[in-house]
Amino acid sequence: NDVVDVTTIFGGVKKNILSKSFKGGEIVAFMGGTELDLTQADFSGRIIIDSFNMFGGIKLVVPPDWDVQSQVVAIFGGVDDKRPPATSIDPNKVLFLEGTCIFGGVEIKSY
Repeated sequence: NDVVDVTTIFGGVKKNILSKSFKGGEIVAFMGGTELDLTQADFSGRIIIDSFNMFGGIKLVVPPDWDVQSQVVAIFGGVDDKRPPATSIDPNKVLFLEGTCIFGGVEIKSY
């Protein structure tokens, strides 16, 4: 699927996204967790993932050359980019995170 639409309430979801024309999507986590592995996904240009998380967590695993920009509003929560400093960022791959995080966390990683 080219668009991700995940809702977790009191539970968890773990997905591997394999789309070669990924378009972004929406994640809602309420007292639950969502983990998206985007290392096999591909896109060109700019995509948006809109997230809302309350008392839960969202973990995104992205390729190291993606440019990840966050505009997530955190209220008693946080957004943590745990990726090592990239040696080269592809300017044609911009993942834009937006949304709200209340008493929860968003974690961005790459392997």
